Amino acid sequence: MFCIKIAGIPIGIDNRESYIERLCDGYEIEGETPDFTVHATEQEVRDAWEHNCRFSYGYLESLCLYRKICLQLARYQAFLMHAAVVAVDGKAYVFTAPSGTGKTTHIRLWLELLGERAQVLNGDKPLFRFVDGTLYACGTPWQGKEHMGENMMRPVQAVCFLEQSPENHIRSLSVSEVTQRIFHQLLLPKNEEELDRYWALLEKMLDTIPFYLLQCNRDLEAARLSYETMRRKEIC
Repeated sequence: MFCIKIAGIPIGIDNRESYIERLCDGYEIEGETPDFTVHATEQEVRDAWEHNCRFSYGYLESLCLYRKICLQLARYQAFLMHAAVVAVDGKAYVFTAPSGTGKTTHIRLWLELLGERAQVLNGDKPLFRFVDGTLYACGTPWQGKEHMGENMMRPVQAVCFLEQSPENHIRSLSVSEVTQRIFHQLLLPKNEEELDRYWALLEKMLDTIPFYLLQCNRDLEAARLSYETMRRKEIC
């Protein structure tokens, strides 16, 4: 067993496999009491293996543990959203879309465009947490197959849904348009009390963060368009 801190929350990890200890390198802490501890049973990992037998037990245990972490986060004003996040000049720019749409390709364009000003905060499974009314994107060890990410927290500037298109176009989204898209990218708790907390967090995010739809190709101009639009933080 060991302890990590993500999104500012100390969490105990009661693990069997050594894989997750290597995964969490850079997030481990000592001398703090965890707010809660997670454990994946052998049956839970075996069930996961039956659906994903090409992966190792250690990797599957880490996914089970992360799921259990995320299902407890609403009480800490935090939640998981499937997304890729780039930090630029102290702000977090969030891109979300179904797997295979091109999130990783797009954030790499941002790195090419902005150079040392840009860092990948997380490439796949970041956490988001409200702290003193501000929504922060938070790095985690669960960074996707490209292993892109840093242990940092940055205030969210904007969130952008991605769609592939031969031409580049970006526009603001209304609340109703966001709600039609966002639930596919979230892990919702089943516990009624936790779900109530979760709804409150989502409503707060929708009230305070601008959302965009970027229809784009893989040219550098797509990154330029999204960056120049999102940094203005306009809400239409």
